[in-house]
Amino acid sequence: MSRRSFLLRVTRHPLPRWAAALAWTALVCLLMLLPGEDSLAEDTSGFFGGTDMTDAFGHVLLFGILTALWYAVLACHLAPAPALRGALVIGVACGLLLELGQGIVPERGLSLLDLTANALGALASFAALRTPVGRLLAPPR
Repeated sequence: MSRRSFLLRVTRHPLPRWAAALAWTALVCLLMLLPGEDSLAEDTSGFFGGTDMTDAFGHVLLFGILTALWYAVLACHLAPAPALRGALVIGVACGLLLELGQGIVPERGLSLLDLTANALGALASFAALRTPVGRLLAPPR
């Protein structure tokens, strides 16, 4: 078996997809719910400029990837259209719940800009996954 066919077979299996989606979700939760001052989230934001706009762009990326990874998981168990809708619901719901959760974290708070960026990331991923490129994440039926 060639290396390429092995990689294709592994990436189309549900287990690595579940592992990637759960790991990414845990990372997003960690970044969003750590206290704000001197945290990994603040350091990461500062590395990319530390402005509200670079922070919002980071939220778009985080939730875009989160939505795509959950689509990859759901596509193993559902038809493409319901998997895509489910991934969008997961992405938007996680964005909303984590942003609300920041309201109780010391030195963090609710941000309408971040909430909008979270939803925009999920929606951008949803739109991209509706293209032929998005079909690459769906396992063959």
